[in-house]
Amino acid sequence: MNVRRRLSISLGSLVLVFCVMIVVVFFYLQSSRQDRSGTIDIKGLHGPVLVTFDEWAIPTIVATTELDVARSQGFVHASERLWQLELFHRIARGRLAELFGPAAVSTDHLMRTLDLWGAAKRELQMMGSYERAVLDAFSEGVNARIESWRGSWPPEFLVLGIEPQIWSPQASVAIGRIMALDLSGWQTELSRMNAVARLGDEYHEALLPSYPNWGPTITQDEAEPAFSLKGIEEDKSKDRTVVQSVVSSFVRATHRARLPGHDAEYDTQSGWDPLSFLSGFGFHSSNSWALGRSRTKDGHPLLANDPHLALRAPSTWYLNTLRVDGTEYAVTGLSIPGAPGVIIGMNRHIAWAFTNAMVDDADFVVEAVNLDQSMYRDGDNWRAFDVRSEQIAVRGSDQPVTFTIRSTVRGPVITDAVSTGGLTLSLLWTGRQPFGVVAALLAMNRASNEEQFLAGVKRFRSPHQNVLYATTSGSIGYRMSGSVPVRVPGEGALPVSFERFPDGWTGFWPFDSMPAIQHPSSDYLVTANNLQSRRVFDRVGRDYPAPFRARRIDDVVSQAENWTVEDMRKLQLDSYSLWAERLRPRAVASARRAGEDALAIALESWDLRTEVDALGAASFYVWLYRLRALIASDEFVSGDAWFPDLGLIHVLENPDSPWVDDVRTPEVERIETLEEEAARTAAGVVGQSWGAVHKERSAHLLGEVRILNQLLRFNIGPYPTRGGRHTVRPDNPNISLTTDSTFWSLPNIGESGPSARFVAHLDPDEPTGYFLLPTGQSGNPLDKHYRDMSQVWSENQLIQLSPLGSIENSRAKLEFVPSNSKIFDDVLRER
Repeated sequence: MNVRRRLSISLGSLVLVFCVMIVVVFFYLQSSRQDRSGTIDIKGLHGPVLVTFDEWAIPTIVATTELDVARSQGFVHASERLWQLELFHRIARGRLAELFGPAAVSTDHLMRTLDLWGAAKRELQMMGSYERAVLDAFSEGVNARIESWRGSWPPEFLVLGIEPQIWSPQASVAIGRIMALDLSGWQTELSRMNAVARLGDEYHEALLPSYPNWGPTITQDEAEPAFSLKGIEEDKSKDRTVVQSVVSSFVRATHRARLPGHDAEYDTQSGWDPLSFLSGFGFHSSNSWALGRSRTKDGHPLLANDPHLALRAPSTWYLNTLRVDGTEYAVTGLSIPGAPGVIIGMNRHIAWAFTNAMVDDADFVVEAVNLDQSMYRDGDNWRAFDVRSEQIAVRGSDQPVTFTIRSTVRGPVITDAVSTGGLTLSLLWTGRQPFGVVAALLAMNRASNEEQFLAGVKRFRSPHQNVLYATTSGSIGYRMSGSVPVRVPGEGALPVSFERFPDGWTGFWPFDSMPAIQHPSSDYLVTANNLQSRRVFDRVGRDYPAPFRARRIDDVVSQAENWTVEDMRKLQLDSYSLWAERLRPRAVASARRAGEDALAIALESWDLRTEVDALGAASFYVWLYRLRALIASDEFVSGDAWFPDLGLIHVLENPDSPWVDDVRTPEVERIETLEEEAARTAAGVVGQSWGAVHKERSAHLLGEVRILNQLLRFNIGPYPTRGGRHTVRPDNPNISLTTDSTFWSLPNIGESGPSARFVAHLDPDEPTGYFLLPTGQSGNPLDKHYRDMSQVWSENQLIQLSPLGSIENSRAKLEFVPSNSKIFDDVLRER
C-alpha cells in the first residue's frame, strides 16, 4: 500500500471519527430538552399544580395558592430558559469575564461600579412580607428545577464548560435593575456632553432640539389635566437659561482644559459594553394605544402594545398564563425569565401596556478633586473618597483584574469605568435607589379594578414607564410611573457642579404630579415615547425621539370606527413613513439637480410604505443617512456622534446653519450640494427592493462564533423585514450615535425592533389577549419551539391567550405534587 493511499485512509478515518463525535454530542445535547409531560415532586408546594402546554409550548399554570403559582413559574422558567437566567445572574453581579474573557472586563467593571447587585439587596430588605414570600417561592422553584435536571445542561453550558448557579430572590430583583440601566438615558447625556464640549454655541440648537409643535402629546393637553404640578418644589432662584449657560460653559472649559489639543473624544459609545451584554432588557422605544367603547365594533375597549428592544435569541420575553383555583387571581401575558408574575398583559379585569417614558433619571456631577485624586470637595471641605477594591476573574488568565472603585456622597465615580477625557464625574441615578418594580408588578397582576391597579402603578419607581391601560368596565387611561428627580427645568441635560447637589437630589415628583389622563374625551390614547404634556418638557426629560410614530398612530386611531382586534393587529404592521413624506420632495429635487433621473422616478413612484417589495425605500434611506453623514461627519471626525434626528430636521430647515459647511475644506458648502452628493450615493441602489437589503435577526451571544452557529443555529434569521426608522413597525437603528457608513451601506442586518406584540380585547365575559414573539418559547436551540413563532412573525399571526382560557386542548401536561405526598393524585386526575 503506497503512502498516499495510507494517508487517504487515515484522513478518512479521522473524518469518520469526527463525524461520529458530532453525532454523539448532538444526541447527548438532545437530552438537555426537559420534558413537558409527567409528574414531578417539588418541595414546599401546598397543593397539586397542573401545568399545561399548548401547541406553541405556552404554559398555563393552575395552582391552589399564589405561592405555588410562583414556585411553579420559577420551575418552568428554569426548564425553558436556564441559560438566560444564568446570563442575567452574571450580568447583575459583574461576572461575565469568567465566561467571555477580556472582552467582557469593561462591562463587569461598569456593573461592579454601579453595584446593581447591592441595589437589589437593598430593595429586597425594604420589601413587604408578601412580595418577599413570592420571590422566595419563585427562587425555590428555579432551584428545584436545577436540582432535578435530567440529561445534559443546555448547549451554552456545555460550550462554556460551566454549571448553573443557585438562584436567589436577589437575582430576581436584580433583573429590574438591569432593565432600569438599559432604559436610562445617562449614556445619551455623556454623548451630548462630548458634543457640547467640542462645538460652539452656534451648534447647540441642533444638539438640544425642542419638541416639535406637530408632535402629539400623550395627555392630548386637555384643558383640565388629571395631574397637578403644585407638589413640585424647586429652587426659584435658579433661572433655566442661567443654569444652562453656566453648566455649558463650565463643562466646555473643564473639558478643554484637560484634553490636550482639544481633539480627544469621550469613549462613550462602545468601550464599556463592547459585546452589547446590557442592551435588550428595557423598552427603549415602543408603541401602545387604547380605544374606548365608542370606537370599537362591539363596544368593548381594545389595547395594543409592542415593546421595541434589541432582538435576542432566546427572546427577552416568555409567555405564560397563571391562575389560582377558586380565586380572582388569573393573569396572562409576557414575563421575563427569572422574575415572577407578568410584566405586560392582562388579568380578568384590566390590561396594561408599557412604553419608555424617556425620563431624565440620572445626573452627572462634576467633582472637584485634589491632585492625587484621593479626595473630593464636599461643601467647603475636602473629603476622602469611599474606596473599595474589586477583583474580576477573567477566562484564560491566571490572574484576576483588580479595580479600585471610588464613591462620593452623591454616587459612584462613573468615570473610573467609562472614559470621559479627564473629568471626574459621579453618578446620581434613580436605579440605585432602594425601590424598584417587584411590588408594583405583583399588585398590578392582582388588581380587580382601576383603583387597585393605579395603587400598584404608584409603587412602580424604577425604571420609568408610560403605563396605558383598559378595563372590562369600559375605561381607558394613562399614568406615568417612575421616579422623576426635582430639578430646575432644563437642568438635567448636561452635567452639574458638585455645588448644585451637595447631598444628592432634594426629592422626587409626587405621584399626583405625574402626567396622567383618564376617560379622555377623544376616547383613545396613544403612547410612542412621545412627550407626555407640553407642561413637562425639560422637566421630566428632553430626549424624546422625533415623534413620527406617535403622529402616525394618532392620525390613524383618531379616525377609528368599529375597530376589532384585526384592525389593531394591522396597525402594528404599519410601515408608512411620515419621515419620508416630509423629506421626499427634497430627495427628488436633489436627484433631478444631480442628473439622477432614475432615482427621482423611483422616489416619486414609491407609496412611502417600507414593505419588503418596496422599490423606493432603499433609495430614500440611503439618501437620508448619507446626507446626515455629510452634514455632521466633519464635526465628529471619529464617526462617533450625538446628532439627534430632530437636530437633522432643524439643520435642513435652516440652510444657513453652521452644520452645513464642511470645516475641512476651503469652500463653503451649501445644503443643496450635500443633498446632490447624497443623491449620487442613493442612485446606486435604485431598483433594489427594501427586503433585499433590509433584514433582521434575533441574535444569540454565541451566534457570533460561526462554527457554533452553523452547528446549533443559535441565531434566528436574518430574514427580510418591513419597516424603517420612525415607522410604526420600526427597525430602530441608533443612528444618533454615528456618522460613518454603518446605515447607508446596504445590505443592512438589524438586531433591534419589535420584541413582542400584544392586543387585548376587554370583553367582561371573555377577556382575551393576543400575543406573539419573534422567536419562540424555548431557550434551547435544539427545541422546535426555539424558533417556531418566527415563521408567523412577519405577518403578525397573533396567538390567542386568555386569563380564563380552557386547558382542555393542551398538547402536554406536567403535574407538580408536594414532595413525598400522594394525597393529591385524585385531584390531579379530576383536572
